[in-house]
Amino acid sequence: MILEVSNLNPELITIGSCTLDVIIEIDDILRFELFDKDIIKKYTAIEYSRKLNVKSVRFVPGGSGSNIAANCSMLGLNACYIGILGNDFSATICLDDLRKRGVDLTQVVQTDEDSTALSVILKTPWGKDRSILAYKGANNLLKPSDVKPELFGEVKAFAWTSLTSDAGCQAIEKAIKLTKDHGGKIFAAPSMSIIKNATNWAKTLISQSDVVSLNMEEAQEFTGKKKKTLMIKDFIDMGVKLISITDGPNGSIISDGDTIINSSIYTGDVNDTTGAGDAFLSGILISILNNFSLEKTSKLATAMSFLECKEIGVREGLPNSLQELENFVDTNTLNQVISKVV
Repeated sequence: MILEVSNLNPELITIGSCTLDVIIEIDDILRFELFDKDIIKKYTAIEYSRKLNVKSVRFVPGGSGSNIAANCSMLGLNACYIGILGNDFSATICLDDLRKRGVDLTQVVQTDEDSTALSVILKTPWGKDRSILAYKGANNLLKPSDVKPELFGEVKAFAWTSLTSDAGCQAIEKAIKLTKDHGGKIFAAPSMSIIKNATNWAKTLISQSDVVSLNMEEAQEFTGKKKKTLMIKDFIDMGVKLISITDGPNGSIISDGDTIINSSIYTGDVNDTTGAGDAFLSGILISILNNFSLEKTSKLATAMSFLECKEIGVREGLPNSLQELENFVDTNTLNQVISKVV
C-alpha cells in the first residue's frame, strides 16, 4: 500500500536501501589482518562456537538511499524517497524518522512479501572499525513500474545507491532517464554489494551518472587500480563529470577531471562511521545544486561526513540547515592540497 499523500514537487529523488540498523557494541571480539601484495585486508573474527557478551544494542533507521534523502531534506531540499518496505516494526521506525525529517514518502510501498531490510552492525573497540551483516529484504522488490514519470516534473537531482536485483537496477535506470529528460543531475553512491554482485549493472549505471562518490575499497574493487589518480582517470573516461573517493582518516580526493583536491579531515572524536559516505555525497549534492566551487564542495562534503561520525547512528549530529553547515566550515580549519590533472 502507498503510505500517504503529499503535494510536494521533489527537487531530489532517491532510490536505494531503507534499513533498520541494529548497532551492537562488543568488546570480546578478535581482529586480524592479511597482506595481499600492496593491500592490507582487515577481518573481524568470532571464535567458533563461542557465546559473546554484548555491551549495548541500539536500533536506528538507516539505509543509504533514505539517508541521502533525509540528509538533504534537513539541508533544505524537497526530497522524495522511492522504495519498498515490509509491514513490520522496522518499517515503522524507519518511516517515522524519515517523516520527522521532512522526506516525501508518497512513493514508499509496504508489502507482506518480505520484511524490511535489516543491518546488524558490529561496533568494536578499534575506533571506527565495524563490520555489517546486511539483509536487503524488501528493498530488492523495487521494479520499474514503481518509478512514476509524473514525479520528475521539477526534479533537479536523482541519487541512487546499491540495489542488486535486475528489477531494482532497471528501476534506477528508468529514474536516471526521467531525470535527464527534465534536465536534472545524476548522483551515484555505489556500494561494494552492486560492484561485486551486479558488476555489469554497476558499470552501466555509473557510466550514466554525473557524480560518483565511493570509498577507497570500492574504487579499488571497481577499477582494479591502486593509485587514486588512475582511478579518477577511469571514472572520467566513463563520462563521469565529478568523482570523489573517501579514505577514512586519510581524508578524501575529489576531481572534475581538470582539478584534484586532496582534503584532510576535521579534528575531533570519531564514534561511528556508519553513514559517513552517504553524508559525504549529500554534501556534494547540495553544493552542486548551489553552484559552489570545487574547493567549497569538498569542504562541505567533508564537514557532513565528520559531523555524521561524531554521533552513534546515522543521521545523528548532522546540521539542520545549509547555513548551519556553512557556519561550521567557516569556523573550522580543513587542510586542502589543490593540483591540476596532468
